[in-house]
Amino acid sequence: MKKRYPRMGLGAALIPWKEDFSFDEALFRKGVRNLAEGGLKYVYIFGTAGEGYAVNDEEFTEITKTFIDELSGTDTTPIVGVICLSATQILRRLEIVYDLGARDFQISFPSWGALTDKEVDIFFHQVCDPFPDCKFMHYNNGGRSKKLLRAKDYIRLAKEIPNLAAVKFMNDSLEDVINVVRAETPIQFVLSEYGYGYGCLFGECSMLFSSISSHLPTAWKLYQAGVEKDIDTLVALEKEVAVSQEILFETCNTPVINAAYDKLYAKASIPEFPMRLYPPYQTFSDEQVDHYFRKMKEQLPSWFE
Repeated sequence: MKKRYPRMGLGAALIPWKEDFSFDEALFRKGVRNLAEGGLKYVYIFGTAGEGYAVNDEEFTEITKTFIDELSGTDTTPIVGVICLSATQILRRLEIVYDLGARDFQISFPSWGALTDKEVDIFFHQVCDPFPDCKFMHYNNGGRSKKLLRAKDYIRLAKEIPNLAAVKFMNDSLEDVINVVRAETPIQFVLSEYGYGYGCLFGECSMLFSSISSHLPTAWKLYQAGVEKDIDTLVALEKEVAVSQEILFETCNTPVINAAYDKLYAKASIPEFPMRLYPPYQTFSDEQVDHYFRKMKEQLPSWFE
């Protein structure tokens, strides 16, 4: 079945904050440019990694405008994420993005209370129907949005919501991965590095460049191995991803929100990228960061070539 989005490697652009927590536009542009020049055709802002939960409307507008501008004239599609506590807030931000010229969105459920199945249907119609010329990617993050959808839900929703084009599916349950990849639906499923290696054995899926984004050539090798169903390469690279995660949790074991991890990955290619997160969230210490990179260079030297 033809998908509404092509198979893709999907990357996240992160927000660098200056010491006074103002937006560092120059460094942000550099990060976005690195992703586009690294071959990514779809890049998004304002997921969990991109601190979409933290920005106010003014910051949201400024950063989105910069993001769209930096990718104009390239063949990389900007996808703008929206994380809010109400559908009315989500709609307002979607209108801002639409007026700025983007037509691709990432949306999450409002998370103050878990949605019922009926409320899920109402939400998608409420948010997607006003923008028939746009494409929507659902960020299926059950841990934060309190509602996790599975293959059967998306099969139904795809019939009702013609512009629901993709799902960032971060559940690595092998059963769920198999079911979404094999589902008869035009929705494109974007899996984590772990889920992707397994999911590719059962059908077409896309890959989120998360921890492996710290070395884009390795990320692309994993992506291509999945396309070609090259099991030996998939297994070898998934082992490297597992090693990177072991190093991460050994050296950076402070409880933090996800964005702290992603800023480590950004720092691998842009050493001056700041680790600070928008308050009240805290990040890793300089000592932890240094320890992480020392161990990574010792055990995964090819990721720094």
